[in-house]
Amino acid sequence: MLDALRNPEHTGENRCWPCTVVNGAVLAFACAGVGLWLPARRTVRGLAALALGTVGGGAIALRGYVVPGTPRFAPRFVAALPGIDDPQAAGPSDSSPDDPGSLASGADDATGERAADTLVDAGVLHAVGDTVHLDERFRERWRAAMADVRNEDLATAVRSVAEHAETAEAVEEGRWLVLSGGGPASETWLPRPVAVAEVAAVRALADDGVPVALRAPAASALRTFLQDCPACDVPLTETTTDDCCGSATTNPMAPPETVLACPDCGQRSVTLD
Repeated sequence: MLDALRNPEHTGENRCWPCTVVNGAVLAFACAGVGLWLPARRTVRGLAALALGTVGGGAIALRGYVVPGTPRFAPRFVAALPGIDDPQAAGPSDSSPDDPGSLASGADDATGERAADTLVDAGVLHAVGDTVHLDERFRERWRAAMADVRNEDLATAVRSVAEHAETAEAVEEGRWLVLSGGGPASETWLPRPVAVAEVAAVRALADDGVPVALRAPAASALRTFLQDCPACDVPLTETTTDDCCGSATTNPMAPPETVLACPDCGQRSVTLD
C-alpha cells in the first residue's frame, strides 16, 4: 500500500533534499502553531498537532514534499543557504571577483538549516499556495534598511556585522568590499549590492528576534527574494555572467552562471545556478 502512495520522482535516490529541508521547517512551524494557538482545549490542540505532524511527515517521506510546488522554489532558496551542498563551505574562503562571496561565507550545513527554520519561525517567510513568500512587512523594513546602508560608509557598515573579519575595505572604486580574517587565504569579496543587501538584512532580522549567529546566514538566503538592486534601487534582470559582472573566469570551460544583476551597475545580487 505504501508503495502505491510513494512518488519515486521525488523520493529515494531522486529525493530533493533542499525540498525536504524547507518542507520540514514549514511543517514544524505549522504544528507548533496548531499546538499553541488552535482555539480548543490543550488536549485537542496536542492531538491536532500530532495528527498534522504525522500526516505531513508521511507526505514528505512518501511524496517528497507537502507544500505544493516545492520542487520549483526550494532548491534555489536552499542553495543560497551557506554550507548546503558545498563540501568546502567550512574551509577558508577563497572568493575573488570571479567568485563573489557573502557575509556568511564559511558557515556549515547545520547553520544553514537552522537559518532556514528560523526564518519560517520568525514569520519572515510564509508558505502560500505553491511557493514561499517573503513577508511584505519585512520586505519594507529591509528596503528601508538598504536605503540607510547606501548612505553610510559601507566598509564600516560591513565590519560592524561581520563577526569573523578583522578588516573590511572598499576596492575598485567601491564596487567590491573585501573582508579579511588576517591574510589573502581568508579574504571574501562582496559585490557592493550583496554587501548592502546583507548588512541591511542583518539589521532588519534583529527586530524579529533572530539570533546573532544566524543573521548573516539568513541574510545570505534572503537575497533570493530581491526585486531591485540593493545599491542602485532599480529592478534586477535575469541574465548570465557572460552579459554582466565581468566575463573573466578562473575556469574558461565552465558555463556562464545565471544571475539576477543590475542593468545600471552591472553587478550581480543573486546567483541562480
